[in-house]
Amino acid sequence: MKYCFHEGEEKLSVRICQLNGLSIADLDVSAFNPDYDLKILRDFKDKLLSYADKRFFIVGDYDCDGICATAIMKRLFDDLGIKANYYIPSRIREGYGLNDKIVKTAYDNGFDVLLCVDNGIAAVKQLEYASSLGLKTLIIDHHEFVEMPSVDGILHPCLFEKEYEDMCAAGLCALLSNSFRYDELTLVYGGMATLADMVRVLGYNRWLMKKAISILNEKTIYPISYLLKKKEVDFTALSYDVIPKLNAVSRLDDMLNVNYVVRYLLDDSPSCMAYLNKIEEINTVRKQLTNEMSSMAERLADESQDIIVVASEAFKEGLCGLIANRLLGIYGKPVIVFALSDGLYKGSGRGPKGFDLYSHLAKRNELYASFGGHAQAVGLSIKEEDLEAFKEYLANEPCVYEEGVKDVLVIDEEDIDLELLKEMKKLEPFGTGFGQPLFALKDVKIKNSFAIKGLYPKYVISDKLEAISFNSSFLNRKFTTMIGQLRKDDYHRDRISFIIEDLL
Repeated sequence: MKYCFHEGEEKLSVRICQLNGLSIADLDVSAFNPDYDLKILRDFKDKLLSYADKRFFIVGDYDCDGICATAIMKRLFDDLGIKANYYIPSRIREGYGLNDKIVKTAYDNGFDVLLCVDNGIAAVKQLEYASSLGLKTLIIDHHEFVEMPSVDGILHPCLFEKEYEDMCAAGLCALLSNSFRYDELTLVYGGMATLADMVRVLGYNRWLMKKAISILNEKTIYPISYLLKKKEVDFTALSYDVIPKLNAVSRLDDMLNVNYVVRYLLDDSPSCMAYLNKIEEINTVRKQLTNEMSSMAERLADESQDIIVVASEAFKEGLCGLIANRLLGIYGKPVIVFALSDGLYKGSGRGPKGFDLYSHLAKRNELYASFGGHAQAVGLSIKEEDLEAFKEYLANEPCVYEEGVKDVLVIDEEDIDLELLKEMKKLEPFGTGFGQPLFALKDVKIKNSFAIKGLYPKYVISDKLEAISFNSSFLNRKFTTMIGQLRKDDYHRDRISFIIEDLL
């Protein structure tokens, strides 16, 4: 990885904004008020209300965004007195999005309206099939599409004004829901999903995320408070203590059907604890299996490959994306991780910025039983007998891309204190459009160093600053410069942790 170092004397918040091509004013959403009278919203509301006497079937997605979007729409329909049921397909058994079987099930069970949330925009044939059966079709989705499907109503960010660009599905649903009536629970779920789905963190999205944090700090939203297990609520807490737990269920859906997570979110009372222990248990198993699979994948990985491919029947399909992401961080190369089941390799690929993994793999589309994704993340399945042909293609097809360049702010060790962290916290949330900065400590003086569990290097820089890396390959590496991010120490209130991403 190449780095571009930025030095300066300005206030840190100003430097971070300049790095992102923004000003402090661009981040200020204190006076932002969502426009609930937008024409696109009015038209969709009118269409929805025209079906108020019909039965709705909500089809969601199994990630945090899809789960939250499904919960928001079910809650809205219940408040409006509209009959509705919901279904999120199994990640492992059915895969993503609408399929013919779901359409037929909705029709056979007497539903009149099919509403796709966080999916549907690319399900052109399935929606045509639904229409041929006489079902009304509605879509609330944010994914990219080649051809806009012919449906009875649609909400998509591309149809909105600039302030609302790049909304996730739950953000769209929260906007729609609150155009009917003010509802804090849907604002929390919309903001949390916006944080989870890595969409732009400016405009309405920024307002929604900050609103969610504000509400969670002012009142108890039981499903979220129970998952947090602590009083202080911030973006870091949601990112590490809530969102991964909601996502974990679909990754290991043999332990719990993901539709129960929607039921959990809809029960804003102490009784939601009926599902809490199971969700926590699944997340614990997810972390354990991810660590075990990652260690195995590292042993199987061939660093000499331009695109690293690892495959094993010991892998869990739902965890392949997490493992690929970890290996990408270690090797800086495109990675594809496969799990073998019933003669089919199912997996996920992750690629570095600057390399279009999707386009590279799409050249041999005939090799795949299924294939989809975008430039940096793909999902694919290959018949067992075709894996060697796939590897041969990767070995012979040139994989050329420019190594990415990351911007890094150079800071002095003596400037790092709790006040600096508070200044950064005021700038949150970071994300797409306003990236969290990387910092560089040059000519670092180390007071003491040791290895955690014999694997992960930790360095004592001062009484209030420590640095740690979770990359075992950095053990015993010589360096003069640390590159990473700042975090408040979870165990010592007066101490700061520098989380190392690279050593130079």
